Amino acid sequence: MPCGAVRGRAMNWKPALVGAIVGTIITRARTPWGPVLGGLLGALFLERVFPQLREKPKAAFTEPLFELAGGVAKADGAVSDAEVAAATQWFDRLELDAAMRKRAIAAFDRGRAEGWRYESACDSLRTYTHEQQELRLMVLKLLADIAAVDAQPSAQALLDAIAERINVARPTWDSFRRGDRDAKLAADYAELQVAPDAGDDEVKAAYRGLVARHHPDRLPPNASAAARRAAGDKTSRLNAAYERIRRARGLN
Repeated sequence: MPCGAVRGRAMNWKPALVGAIVGTIITRARTPWGPVLGGLLGALFLERVFPQLREKPKAAFTEPLFELAGGVAKADGAVSDAEVAAATQWFDRLELDAAMRKRAIAAFDRGRAEGWRYESACDSLRTYTHEQQELRLMVLKLLADIAAVDAQPSAQALLDAIAERINVARPTWDSFRRGDRDAKLAADYAELQVAPDAGDDEVKAAYRGLVARHHPDRLPPNASAAARRAAGDKTSRLNAAYERIRRARGLN
């Protein structure tokens, strides 16, 4: 495929996403308009600021990214279905086509392999991001989503090592992680449609009711593949949200 075709297709996929994440970081999730305004900013301006967003093939970003994702998922010794779901949710966010999804899956499998080391993938991303901290924080955002699924110390330690290797200063990383954790938990309560101050029983009931309503098994036999995929994604999000809330509250 000609290089121009690759560049044309990759031109708009990351600036809006980077802008949305930057908007969330800046507003610390205090307003829903942070991601919206940031996304608009990204779509309009960030390609000019970060020329690598349009001038490099998408694989140069996604392959080391998903390789690190596999390593973070495997850091606690086993890769859970919830960790795989957290990684694959980014397929749509990054607008990966079928070929790129296969390459991302292969990269994820490299990261989860025995004896894998994180340094090479980090070095590739550090070179790709051209010292742009916002883009590096985007990388850490995806990896933190996966690490949060099981919240094991080994995964957090690997995240710290990755942040250092891609040259994100420790104070910046610590501040981002605190803000992201708070925003993530708030989003989890929103996913379950309950307030953060809801009682434990109310949270459990909301979770069970939503899973019962959205589980793929509740779909009619003639449901489309797209509907089944959407139901599966929704159920995975509900499971991951409840698991994080459960750990935060110390629930059994």
